[in-house]
Amino acid sequence: MQRFVNSPKSAALIAITLCFLTALPAWGQVTITPAMRKAENALRVKITRAGNWFAQGKIDESADLVEEVQKEFEEQMKGADQQQIALYSKVYNMLKKAHALLELEGIVLAELKAPMVAKPMPKPVVPVKPGDGPETLTEMPAGKISFVNHVTPILMAKCGNCHVRQARGMFSMESYETLMKGPDAGVVIFPKDPAGSRIIEVIEEGDMPRGGLKVTDLELAVLKKWIEEGAEFDADDPKELLVDLNPNASVGDLPVVKPMKSTGTETVSFKNDIAPILVANCASCHGFGDRPSGRFDLASFSAMMRGGENGPPILPGNPDESFLVKKLLGTGGGQRMPRGRDPLDDAQMELITTWIQEGATFDGLDFTSNIRRVVAIAVAENSTHDELAAQRTALAASNWNLALPGINHATADTTNFHLLGTQTEAQLKEFGTQAEEIAKKVSLTLKLPAEKPLLKGKITLFFFNARYDYGEFGKMIEERSIPRIWKGHFNYDIVDAYGTVLIPRSEDYTLNGLVAEHIAGIYARSLGDVPSWFSNGLSRTIAAKVVKDDARINAWKESIQTAASRVDKSSDIVTGKLGGEDGALLSYSYVQFLMSNNARWNNLVSAVGNGASFKDAFTKAYGDSPEKISEIWWKTGS
Repeated sequence: MQRFVNSPKSAALIAITLCFLTALPAWGQVTITPAMRKAENALRVKITRAGNWFAQGKIDESADLVEEVQKEFEEQMKGADQQQIALYSKVYNMLKKAHALLELEGIVLAELKAPMVAKPMPKPVVPVKPGDGPETLTEMPAGKISFVNHVTPILMAKCGNCHVRQARGMFSMESYETLMKGPDAGVVIFPKDPAGSRIIEVIEEGDMPRGGLKVTDLELAVLKKWIEEGAEFDADDPKELLVDLNPNASVGDLPVVKPMKSTGTETVSFKNDIAPILVANCASCHGFGDRPSGRFDLASFSAMMRGGENGPPILPGNPDESFLVKKLLGTGGGQRMPRGRDPLDDAQMELITTWIQEGATFDGLDFTSNIRRVVAIAVAENSTHDELAAQRTALAASNWNLALPGINHATADTTNFHLLGTQTEAQLKEFGTQAEEIAKKVSLTLKLPAEKPLLKGKITLFFFNARYDYGEFGKMIEERSIPRIWKGHFNYDIVDAYGTVLIPRSEDYTLNGLVAEHIAGIYARSLGDVPSWFSNGLSRTIAAKVVKDDARINAWKESIQTAASRVDKSSDIVTGKLGGEDGALLSYSYVQFLMSNNARWNNLVSAVGNGASFKDAFTKAYGDSPEKISEIWWKTGS
């Protein structure tokens, strides 16, 4: 799908493309000209710009530009010879990295086609002695150090992401001239004084380079020797870009760290051990502001692992080289973290380093979840029934005051429910008695153990006399508009569990029917990470079994065929393509079909309740995927 049309970005890319195309001969072996190199570099600059937008949170803009560059790259690869492929290998590697980062944000791009394997590029234009080239430097070069042949490859490989492609910290190394000028804070290279040169100091302190890159002892010795010899320039134009000065020198790309799920063998838990430390000590600067410091964002696990201006802060399996650890220990240069707070104690540092050593994995529900939410869920998981009930009671009061500020409400409590509403306490207690009777019927139907609470931590029930109040709850608490057809709905995660009830004013529906639906749906979601069609279908199936005098419920069965006539294929409800009332009705019918085989249904519920993924548990219980089994259900006439 085309994502961007007729933009200034595309116009600029077209201009570059036309310039590039005019430099290409029509047939035969292509000679790589300076114009071609500049055009190729222009594409790399655009990908760098896309990376900057990505770091600023402009994900769609970044994806648009990456997509445009990819199309141009693939166009140029049509019929390209080995020299052209080699020239564009840097563009290809940058596109691969961009794909990986955008994929973590849920952006799907067209598949990136790999070009043919390129032959090695010719040696640099400026002659070098054997063993002195940028790719083969294994010992101190003989004779005088060359800026072009020896220093440029080091700067490109270790500093290029931040100071050649960009000018982070207001410091550019794009040419010898800008390198020697230094940032606004002052020059970083003093000829014949390596010890006094800031560039050497930050390397030796470990502050630079960042993002998992490292200057080797040999490379550091080369830089020192070059400065000791006078930091001279051995080409014609000090304004010439380093990328043109030594075309073979490659920018060292920062690693892409992909978030990984916990294996269950780790001794340190992210959600229980690491996330609370980060929230308590780091979130004020890096967690939840519009512009997190250093663009290092702790709002989610995926954002944290991606890192900010300094690249990935965590290198799984390698705590010693992880920038986060260096900053917390005060060995990464600059100010020790957390800023303005006491350093983390030894026990906290041990947890962090062990977690990284064990792979820096994630044991929460979703990589993109807010880290505060991850902590809240972990606290809820580790709470007792009474502790969690108290937490939900406090949250219910907070939600009411947010949705309906200034409107008084009463509360009541029963064994399984905490109730809130504008009704009197006596009315709420009566509703609570009704809810407990329905809960018994639901428990019997679901074959739940009678000696245990219906749900750990109780269920909150909100009662609204007016649709306006119900709508305000949806707008303020759930940030959505409540469909007009709804009379109530349920919501569950382990932090909160609630149902909403619009008090019936006619015989169109009953309070018992809504409460039964809420209880069964919340129970379904409490089993684990189940799809919405499953929880919605089970909620209606159980409500239909235990409530017989509800006109709304009785109408469901009559409406299924009409809903089915508007659907192309059975799998639409499973894949999430079908929502709304039609989706809910067909989910109800499908779950009824699944429950008709008691043994398979019990195996599914048991497996999911014991931690198995829903898809795996379903396939094992029913012999095939939910999509395939839905085809059998569809043939029965829904």
